[in-house]
Amino acid sequence: TKGLNSTFIALIPKVDSPQRLNDFRPISLVGSLYKILAKVLANRLRLVIGSVISESQTAFVKDMQILDGIFIANEAVDEARKTKKELMLFKVDFEKAYDSVDWGYLDAVMGRMSFPVLWRKWIKECVGTASAS
Repeated sequence: TKGLNSTFIALIPKVDSPQRLNDFRPISLVGSLYKILAKVLANRLRLVIGSVISESQTAFVKDMQILDGIFIANEAVDEARKTKKELMLFKVDFEKAYDSVDWGYLDAVMGRMSFPVLWRKWIKECVGTASAS
């Protein structure tokens, strides 16, 4: 079944008489309704995002950069060296994090945070119907 977030991938030739895969440019075509709904949800979420996520979140937040976390870690290392204190750092890499999200748990968390049922249904529709062909 096709969902709201179904995407059709088309290959557009870059050159006359394409012979190799490199001779094509892939483009994805997604429905306008999905694009509009996703934009509305993103704009509304932007209004409350500060109260929903941690202040230490640096990636994908307006006026923040993913490198901010690296700079903070670098400052911690420099301070430990200056003061000759022991320091332990570790890095966690969530490979394919999107694929490992427990959407049922995320829905439950949004419910506990008083997100409206309709909002949660729209989010579920956007993330749960993603497909490409």
